Amino acid sequence: MTDDLRRLSLWWDTLPDELRTPIGGPLAGDATADVAIVGGGLTGLWTAYYLKKADPALRIIVLEAEQAGFGASGRNGGWASALFPASLDALARASSRDAAVRMKRAMNDTVDEIGRVAASEGWDIDWVKGGTVVLARTPLQLQTAKDEVAAIRTWGFGEQDLELLDAAQASERAGATDVLGGTYTPHCASIHPARLVRSLARAVADMGVVVHEGTRVSAIEPGIVRTGHGDVRAEIVVRATEGYTRTLKGHTRTLAPVYSLMLATEPLTDEMWAVIGLGRARPSPTAGT
Repeated sequence: MTDDLRRLSLWWDTLPDELRTPIGGPLAGDATADVAIVGGGLTGLWTAYYLKKADPALRIIVLEAEQAGFGASGRNGGWASALFPASLDALARASSRDAAVRMKRAMNDTVDEIGRVAASEGWDIDWVKGGTVVLARTPLQLQTAKDEVAAIRTWGFGEQDLELLDAAQASERAGATDVLGGTYTPHCASIHPARLVRSLARAVADMGVVVHEGTRVSAIEPGIVRTGHGDVRAEIVVRATEGYTRTLKGHTRTLAPVYSLMLATEPLTDEMWAVIGLGRARPSPTAGT
């Protein structure tokens, strides 16, 4: 791994040596496959993982412009969350009430699935399921929390999915001041994202998936993926480019990429963890193993 890649983020800088090495070299000419996946992030790699599990005979090629996990998959906020920036009402209007509920439950289950796969595969990804706490410090925020819990109850979700906290319960979960209450959902885990995506990339390669890093895709056409190294022909092509979709011919306005910023502290002492009050979400040396 070059110094430039290590400077991508704290996550890339703290990768263990065995996850630093390239997964696969660039495409070396035209190729054929049953499935071609464009994008070596979590979307593309999980797709390859489950397809290969379902049918080990599938010929799968993953094409990645940089190195697997180069984008948001390897340098995000460090959590696997079932939170979604659209209400169940909005989802139901776009589909149906049943579909909205099934999607919400599937997202909840996905958090546990990441932990299950990591444990099964022996990946050390610092996976800790500490949940999400949202604190209310004003009467308006507290009423919003109450409304949120009341609304989700009408969809069949109980306290095991979203819990209303009183002032004492909220203070016990997080050491903030002047807390009136809040909400808690268990459906969130903290992870080391670069460890996750690089472990996943290594796993799919070991399963027989061909991963071509350093292979930029210029266009996706019916049954054909165009690159500067050659074309890949496949019956099924999966576009898993996410925030980089705009770089593909004809997709300039398909998705609008956004970004967020994070801060990293020096390692916290036991005393500081106690003051913060988030000890139950603290990674342990054996998390994910």
